[in-house]
Amino acid sequence: MKLQEGNSIQKLIFKFRVAFNGIIEGLSTDFSIQLQFFFAICAILVAFIFNFTYIEWSIWLICISMVLTLEYLNSSFESMMDRLDPSYHILTKKAKDLGAAAVLISAIFSLIIGFIFICQHI
Repeated sequence: MKLQEGNSIQKLIFKFRVAFNGIIEGLSTDFSIQLQFFFAICAILVAFIFNFTYIEWSIWLICISMVLTLEYLNSSFESMMDRLDPSYHILTKKAKDLGAAAVLISAIFSLIIGFIFICQHI
């Protein structure tokens, strides 16, 4: 799926189409991405319920996007690892564990930030 010809606008449209296809692919086939999107929607609802300020919203959306982005990257790395060598290997396990840890760390710190914001509104 490579665009060789066309003007800059066509290339830009193509790149956005590929990116949106990735979003849809992740949402339709990857449970971890689906789970993180569910939590993202919950987090947005919490921000509405507690009437976050503009600054809190900005930080909250950065946290949400960071967790989602890391989940997409982790899932893509896992898919590449499985494609390259589907058999078990200790280094593959290590790489997958490290990717999962990155998502977990971002989610934990995002949760902490959310609790800090919520405590300010209670």
